[in-house]
Amino acid sequence: MNIFLDANICLDLLDSKRPTSKASIAWYMEHKDNELLQFYFSSDFITTFYYILAERRKYDASKVIASIEALSLEIFPHYLSHADFIHAKRDFFEGKFKDFEDLMILNSAIRGECTRFITNDTMLLELTMFHGMKIEKP
Repeated sequence: MNIFLDANICLDLLDSKRPTSKASIAWYMEHKDNELLQFYFSSDFITTFYYILAERRKYDASKVIASIEALSLEIFPHYLSHADFIHAKRDFFEGKFKDFEDLMILNSAIRGECTRFITNDTMLLELTMFHGMKIEKP
């Protein structure tokens, strides 16, 4: 089963001082060794991780880069494609969700055959499902 982790979950794994990190880390530790599960995140998040951790939180840049690399070895980066844009545009104009960036990520997860999308984003959690993919908290 393919599971997609939203940016907020990955940030929780990278920065244990975040308010939601304890639950995210506990969830991930419980599931990470299950051989039936494969974890993904959007490669588009990498620059966001770096900006938040190194620039805003003022963590050492070289340690941030090493942490992102370690995360990428355990949770596979999934690259956006133009098809994700095309599908997000369709969903946006059909009124399925109002956040276009999230629609890009959701459609990328669908293209990656993910059946679950793990997030702490309250607006995304209200969807509960997106094109057959379950959206849930850790």
